[in-house]
Amino acid sequence: MIPERYRVNLPPYWYENRAAEYHFEAASAAVDEFAERTEALGKQFFPLLATYGLDVWDWIYFGQKQSLSPEERRKNIQRKHWARLGFTPSALRAIGLGSSRLKLVQMVEDLDNKVIRYVFPMEDNFDTRNAVQAVEKIRPVHCNGVVVEPATRETIVLRDVLVVGMKQYHTVGEFRVGMTLMKRLEEVVV
Repeated sequence: MIPERYRVNLPPYWYENRAAEYHFEAASAAVDEFAERTEALGKQFFPLLATYGLDVWDWIYFGQKQSLSPEERRKNIQRKHWARLGFTPSALRAIGLGSSRLKLVQMVEDLDNKVIRYVFPMEDNFDTRNAVQAVEKIRPVHCNGVVVEPATRETIVLRDVLVVGMKQYHTVGEFRVGMTLMKRLEEVVV
């Protein structure tokens, strides 16, 4: 029987053809290998997935091969790419998402303090070094920098007993024998 992935491209009278069945059975390994090689070659055109193509990307962005680990080389290539994009909100969001593992980071422009704030959940492995270095490459003079802010979903409720007391003592002229030292005592319990 001809496999389903080939059957969709064949006319119905081929379904029972023994020669076609033998052909597709024998050629399936070569077709699968060709598909894997094509996919691996296609990944080399994207720097975050490239393996042996990283040398070409290093040459494009740096003019020479970097002597770092492949992960560090990819991060440096990505930083150079972001630096070419300019200081735009979309580039800053891309930097935040590229530095986050869970992709739940929010980029907030704090216009009062003139900083870029990245807010991410505590569970996320946010690469702060990569984010700060990437923003520093494209940061204009009017921006003061980057603030990284881990956030938690838990709310903390503090409950305590607060006692406020006002004590007023008698003056020397008012004091008589048998009187208490305090004239007035007010306490507020919250």
